[in-house]
Amino acid sequence: MPGSAVDVKDEGAEIAHHELSISKPAHQNASGTVTLLENGEIILIPTPSPDPRDPLNLPTPQKWAIDIILGIFAIFSVLVTSGMGPIFSTVMAYYDNNPRSSDLMTYPTLFMGIGNIIAMPLAMAVGRRPVFLASALILTVGSIWCAASKSLDSHIAGRDILSLAAGQSEALCPLIIQEIHFVHERSSKLAWFSATQSIGTAALTIATAYIVSALGWRWWYGVVSIASGVVFLLAFFVVPESSYPRPSDAYDGYTHIYRDGEPVSVVRATRKNRVPLDYTRYKARTLSHNLKIFHGPANWEAAVTCAKQMGQCILFPNIFWVVLLNSVALGIYVISVTEFSTILSSPPYSYSTSALGLVQAGQIVVSLLMIPILGYGGDQLTKWIAKHRNGVAESEIRLIPIILPVVVLIIVSIIFGHAASHPYQWSPWAITVSYSGIYFAFIGIVLVGYTYSLDSYPERAAPILVLICAIRGLISFGISYGVTKFVAEQGYQGAFNICAIIAGVVAAFGLPVFLWGPKMRQFTMKYAVDHKIAEA
Repeated sequence: MPGSAVDVKDEGAEIAHHELSISKPAHQNASGTVTLLENGEIILIPTPSPDPRDPLNLPTPQKWAIDIILGIFAIFSVLVTSGMGPIFSTVMAYYDNNPRSSDLMTYPTLFMGIGNIIAMPLAMAVGRRPVFLASALILTVGSIWCAASKSLDSHIAGRDILSLAAGQSEALCPLIIQEIHFVHERSSKLAWFSATQSIGTAALTIATAYIVSALGWRWWYGVVSIASGVVFLLAFFVVPESSYPRPSDAYDGYTHIYRDGEPVSVVRATRKNRVPLDYTRYKARTLSHNLKIFHGPANWEAAVTCAKQMGQCILFPNIFWVVLLNSVALGIYVISVTEFSTILSSPPYSYSTSALGLVQAGQIVVSLLMIPILGYGGDQLTKWIAKHRNGVAESEIRLIPIILPVVVLIIVSIIFGHAASHPYQWSPWAITVSYSGIYFAFIGIVLVGYTYSLDSYPERAAPILVLICAIRGLISFGISYGVTKFVAEQGYQGAFNICAIIAGVVAAFGLPVFLWGPKMRQFTMKYAVDHKIAEA
């Protein structure tokens, strides 16, 4: 029937085309355990439907365009919320060094987390497209608000509002990417998104000092508002709705078609053998359909369900570990980003403001390294191991690459602390390189955590992304208030040694997650699979 997620025009032809029988039971494996390869061919997971309006059937160039637009949105979201560091002293001087000026730096992370908690359930109810468009528009208006603010209180309020929208770069954008791409390419696509955000943000953070020197800090917001407005216009014409109802077994790579409660055929798709688009039972994708903001009435029950699922998913041992490791990595990065400018601007290094901005160039380098190593490398590793396991891929394979960023995080944290405590004995490169290393570890852990979680529980992508982003945002907010006291009490060396120990201990719990992850996923399936079916 037309309203189903998967439909077939001719049952017999469909079975013959895919060379499958209907004896394969649905959900025989734990969520996240899939057959990725068969006879040397990559199986498309989730199984795309014959519907031309299925987001998985979007043309590849449009998918790349969507990824780029989401990446640009993320660049300016992160820049305007977290990129004030190089110009903070200038802004603070404008407000006569009012101690409350620090709220301009600390509150955005809190409101980004709140933004995720509000927007993701809303996206489940009304769709991804309207929430993303609203976020781009609010980011534009909020930036104009800050540029035109007449008082510190107004400036803080404007940053809080735009941060609510900027939070969608952390959860909603990865969700959209997950919904338009297949499992075998997910790591590389998320790596491109993360690298685009990181490289763009680093480059513009470097340029921030020069923009403010030439035009003043208000025009820094002006640039962000213009760019966000352009993103809104591009997204309106290019980014369609990515939400699409799928049967649960589509995430196994085999979609069973039922009629009157009985299975009648099985649909499978590979890269070389796609499911033919059916223009008889489904409508073609048109420009008017793409530009439509709301698709159908709002499903507010879905928003409530999303909130309920967040409470369930945080109790999954493997997801709790991912959230905790993300939070630890962010905490260490927050401490380093808060302290590095103080260390390098003081004797014996005495870096200038422009030189401090150039330190961000290291983030460009490590972001470029992340794409082939953790992005394409993660996808290739998954396919290689699946090839040697009769085509079966476990989502825990995605955790193997996390070893690199974890090891880097521990080592460079120790180096950063020692160099900061003994600046006359260490080169400034020890600070700049270890600072970039901490950033590489943070974005690497985020990337692998996203990919593992989305592969493990594809039907719980939204609540899991909210958990990861919101909790680490709240932790970041808490850390930002305690960094100065923590470092003052422990010293740089003691503080970062403690950070390295905590990172090592939390990372060590990844071993039982890796070994017993399939059993964890099997046990939690009743809370993570909706058992939706496709009716013929």
